[in-house]
Amino acid sequence: MTILDQIVHDLLPDLTASKERLPLSELEIMVQDMPPARDFAAAFRTPGLHVIAELKKASPSKGVIRPRFNYLECARDLAAAGAAALSVVTEEKHFQGSLQMLSEVAECVEIPLLRKDFIIDPYQICEARLHGASAVLLIAALLPTGELARLSDYAQSLGMTVLGEAHNEDELMTLLGCDMPLIGINARDLHTFGIHIGNASKLLGEVPADRIAIAESAMNSHDDLMHAMRAGARGFLVGEALMRAEYPGDKLKEMLCGHA
Repeated sequence: MTILDQIVHDLLPDLTASKERLPLSELEIMVQDMPPARDFAAAFRTPGLHVIAELKKASPSKGVIRPRFNYLECARDLAAAGAAALSVVTEEKHFQGSLQMLSEVAECVEIPLLRKDFIIDPYQICEARLHGASAVLLIAALLPTGELARLSDYAQSLGMTVLGEAHNEDELMTLLGCDMPLIGINARDLHTFGIHIGNASKLLGEVPADRIAIAESAMNSHDDLMHAMRAGARGFLVGEALMRAEYPGDKLKEMLCGHA
């Protein structure tokens, strides 16, 4: 069983319990009266370095990344430092995130939020909307083509933006066959959690101009952002480099400006 398989296996019992406790039909009624979602895609339509700053305490490959994880303080600092959006990792068992964290972050910043999780069911998308996310991640390695399209359409029916994620050519072609505006190219192989920078750069260059290419993983410096931009990225998802920094906001400023 790969790491990705294990994560999905582990999330199923909680997902099933949530659906039994509060059915999707009731969740959908709850989101009807919410104000419109913040425009996630708008931040990437202008020139410049636009970073999705990720809030995560841990990961399967690195263990605990930020032991003292004051996520609200991090969120405020990153928003003030110029983050275009925040990614909030909500997976509980392997990343130590939560939907509660997403809700609290939504209340303390005004920039758009991405729910970063392993989404396999419309229920998780509706949960994301209810807890303040304006975008969701859909991972091509996780979902058959028909299911990707169905979940993407469902998210957009709730007024949310979809960030599709690929880490190889076949997955990229699958995403391009779906109606989603943002295409993420992850340098991390989600089956092995190994990093492949060269392959990611190649794939970024294959994202057509009518989509917004987002570089994901393995970016630690201004030079890394510039390299990804030259390859075709119009946005960048940065997590570990910020979460390992003593002051994440200062690290983000350094990455955006090229100097400490």
